[in-house]
Amino acid sequence: MQSLETEQVCLTLKPSSLILDFLEPRTILSSAPFNGGLTRARYVLNRTVGMEFCPVDVQEAVRQEIQAVNLPADQTVCCLTAVDVWKFGEGRAEEQGISATAFVTAGLGNLSAPGLTPISDHKPGTINSVVCIEANLPTAALVEAVQIVTEVKARMLQGRQTREGHAGTGTSTDTVTIVMLGGRDEKYSGAVTPVGRAVARAFEDAFREAIK
Repeated sequence: MQSLETEQVCLTLKPSSLILDFLEPRTILSSAPFNGGLTRARYVLNRTVGMEFCPVDVQEAVRQEIQAVNLPADQTVCCLTAVDVWKFGEGRAEEQGISATAFVTAGLGNLSAPGLTPISDHKPGTINSVVCIEANLPTAALVEAVQIVTEVKARMLQGRQTREGHAGTGTSTDTVTIVMLGGRDEKYSGAVTPVGRAVARAFEDAFREAIK
C-alpha cells in the first residue's frame, strides 16, 4: 500500500485500487457507474477489474468491489477500468489563486467516435478522470469543468483512430469526475476563466503522464 496526503486529499494505492479520500463529504459531479450524478461523497475509488467484467447486476458487483477495500458504499463514487490504476497520471495547476489537481488512468484500446462508432458491448478499458477544484462553484460551472476535461482529452487524442478508422475522441466508457473542495467563490469555469485554465492544465499534465 502507498499513500500521499495533502491538506484536502489523501491518495492511497492498494491492490487494484486508487482511493481518493477528501476527508469529509464534498460536492461531486460524476459520470461514474456507481454513485454518479450530482452527489456528496467523501471518497472516489478507481478500481481495476478484468477485461471479462460484465456482471448482470452492475450496481451490486461494484458494491462488492467497494466493500473489498473497506469503504462505505454510500460515501463512495466508484469508477472501473481494465488498466492498472497504479499507472495513474497526476497533474496540478494554479491560475490566479485557483488550484486544480487531476488524477487520470488511461486505457486507449477501446477508442470511440460518438455517433460514428457502432453500438457494441461496453468494455472496461477506459479513461477515468478525476479533477479536484479548490473553489466554490455553482452546478453549471461543474458541468463546464466536465466540458473542459472532455475538450482537452479530445485535443490530446488527435491522430489516434478507432478500429473503424474514425478520429478517436475518448473511449466508449470514459468517466469524468469533478470534485469541489471549497475555497473562493467563482461563477464560471469556461476555457478562459481561472478555474477553466487550472482544470485544463492540471488534466493535460495528468493525462500526458497516464498515456506514456
